[in-house]
Formats: sequence, structure tokens, C-alpha cells
Amino acid sequence: MILARHAEALFWAGRQLERAEHVTRAVDVTSRNAMHHPQNRALAEWLLLLDALGLSKQFKDAGAPMQSRGVIEFLFAAPENPGSVVSAVHQLRENFRTVRDRVPVELWEEANRLHLSLSGVHAMAPLHVEPFELFSSVRRGCQAMTGVVAEAMPRDEGYAFFVIGRMVERSIMTCRMVRFGVLDEHHVFDASTLLRMVSSLQAYRRSEGYDDDPVSLAAFLLTAEAVPRSVLSCLQQADGRLESLLVQAPGIAPARPVAGRVRSMLEFGDVDGELESDPASYLLQIESELVQLGQVIASHAFYPGHAPLLHAQFVLPGSERS
Repeated sequence: MILARHAEALFWAGRQLERAEHVTRAVDVTSRNAMHHPQNRALAEWLLLLDALGLSKQFKDAGAPMQSRGVIEFLFAAPENPGSVVSAVHQLRENFRTVRDRVPVELWEEANRLHLSLSGVHAMAPLHVEPFELFSSVRRGCQAMTGVVAEAMPRDEGYAFFVIGRMVERSIMTCRMVRFGVLDEHHVFDASTLLRMVSSLQAYRRSEGYDDDPVSLAAFLLTAEAVPRSVLSCLQQADGRLESLLVQAPGIAPARPVAGRVRSMLEFGDVDGELESDPASYLLQIESELVQLGQVIASHAFYPGHAPLLHAQFVLPGSERS
């Protein structure tokens, strides 16, 4: 059996690890694009990225300068932004600290190392001078933790909650990138940019070639079962772990119908037809179901009968409706 507070910490650690890696990759890709675009086009990409990450309102409220430098600092380093990379890594490390007896020593060491590397007085100095090495360092740290989990973490309830957290976060992120990228009437993100942000460029080119039709691109990122970051692939992994927890953690049961409902939409529904007829409503519906899945897990699995505590959480992608 696993304590509710330990399950909660591991669930949110999975989400925070996925958020830190995804935001770092998105900032890296956008920064590289901005080097080759006029200032107005570069700023448009940054603003669209804020929308896709659900952080536009927080950025405006923070009063950061409306320019590329301000967006980079807000998304990567701002401690007042609970969705920034630095904040996600800090919360990730804190959640691992509370469950050190349930995770491999190497996992704690990697989380602590990454946290310390971003916490020094001069840690953010390279952000506007040599940012790409800093981005690569964070991504390598996140991938190292993923590797330790895959190779050293026992396949128990804690592992299941960690994987569920990662897959819920990843599926929401992919869906939002599709919704804001593919449907953008100004075509701020081209197909290659969007695919690089979700680590699926090579997979898409091998499967679909250079057909950058928005419907084909969106359908691929939603339903390609062999692609780790597609929404359907994430749901299949999450649903499998949810099923494995039904005996040890019966409070997880209300989450399965939600996961099954959105899985059936993607596995058995007319995805191409929906994307051609009303893509905005269809993608928003899928995203809403994914957000609800995370909310149901948080409210039923850890503290059934009353509202979940907030000490382990941070800003949810998709919680800002737009």
C-alpha cells in the first residue's frame, strides 16, 4: 500500500518533470527560430507559445516587458511564475524529497543536481548569452531522471502514479500545442516548429513525409499509437496504470471512465472528419477531457471526500480557458 500523500507527491513529480522538459524544449525551439525572424514575427511566436502553455494571463499580470527577452525570462527563470522551468524543477525536487524512501537514490541525486544547477547566484547568467547550452543541460537532466525511473524504479504503486502524472501532463501539452499551432490562422508556427516542440519531427517525416496538411498533422499527433508523445499513446499508458491501481488504490476508479471516454474518441471516432468539420471545438473538447482526467485523479485518488490539498501542485496547463 502507498500513503495518499506519497501517491500525490509522485503524481505531481511526474507532471512537473514533464512540464520542465516540455517548456525547456519549447523555449529552445522558439529561441532558435527567433534568431532568423524579424522582431515582430519573433514576438508573435513567443506570444503564441504563452497561449499554448496557458500562461498568457500570468505573463500580463507579472508586468514583464512585452519582448522576447521578457518572455524567455518569464517562461524559464521567473520564480513568481509557478509554471516556469525553475519553479517546476524546484517543486519536482521538493516532491521527491518527501518520498526519498520510495524512489531510487540516483533519481533524488539527479533531481537535486538539476535544482542546484538552477539555483546559484549566477545560474541564470547564460540565459541571454549562451542560452542553448543551458537549455540542453536542463533537458539532459530531465531525460536522465526519466532514464533512472525506467531502469531503477520498482514497478509498484508509486511508479504507477508517477507515470500517470507524466502521461496526463504530456497529453495536455501535446493537445494544446496542436490546438494553438495547427489552428493558428496566421501560421506563426510552421509544421516543423510544432513537431520539434513535441519531439515528433522525425517520426512524422518517416510516417507522413512532407505532407504538412493541418488535418494530417493534427491527426498524427492525436492518434499515432507508436509515437510516445501522441495523445492516444499517453492515454493508453495512463489507462493501463490506472487499471493496475484499482485494487491497491480504489479511489482511482472514477478516473477510468474519463480516460476511457477520451480514448474512445481517438481510437474509434472519426478523427479526420471532426478535424475537417470543426477542429477548434473538437480539440477543445479533447483538451477539456484531459484536464478533467487530471482533476478527477487529484480530487479522488489522494483525498477522497473533500477537496485536494494544494501543497504539491502548481499551475495547470489548460486551466486558463482561451
